[in-house]
Amino acid sequence: MSKRDKQIISIINKFKCLDRDDVIKLFFLSKKNPISNCNTVLRRLTDRGYIKQSKRQIPALYFSTEKPIKETSQKIPHFRELFKVYITLKHYLGTFEVEPKLGPQGVVEPDAFMIFNKTPFFVEVQLTFYNKKLITEKIKRYESYFHSNEWVSFPWQKKESSPFFPYIVIFTDKEYEIDSFLQVIQFKSASELLINSNQEVTNNVSTPSV
Repeated sequence: MSKRDKQIISIINKFKCLDRDDVIKLFFLSKKNPISNCNTVLRRLTDRGYIKQSKRQIPALYFSTEKPIKETSQKIPHFRELFKVYITLKHYLGTFEVEPKLGPQGVVEPDAFMIFNKTPFFVEVQLTFYNKKLITEKIKRYESYFHSNEWVSFPWQKKESSPFFPYIVIFTDKEYEIDSFLQVIQFKSASELLINSNQEVTNNVSTPSV
């Protein structure tokens, strides 16, 4: 198995499912015949059982066999949206973890954690509308996690400075009214975050520290 094959399997495992065009964007854009080349590789990996193909949409979706979700899973749009965030910010990312486990059940569960432009973010992709009660509960879980100090010893913390809590970025079409001592920022898309990344979002806003 080639290094590229392993990378394709790994990225599909990370995001649960990708379509052919997603894989082309990551691995085949420089090829003379990217669609044909990609189809050949995906067919081989499917035939050997490393990934699973679903033709419920065009182009076909390819699913992880290591960490499978159902072809009819309601979380597919959620994972697809997380991939959009990843591919948009890819050249500025140091880390991108999908659904990191920060602790036992009851501890806040971010959709992703990323180091973007050398700055840590907890990522929330909000595809459905949350009422004020639900969004407040979500932020309260982040506040509880802040007070736990579990994040202080994470390896991405800079040893030469005081530990600081990641920004919370929510990608949403609906802007929420949020009252919190944590730094919560909202954008309609990752492209909007990218445009604003050199402005006050990551440079001029103080982040809670201990």
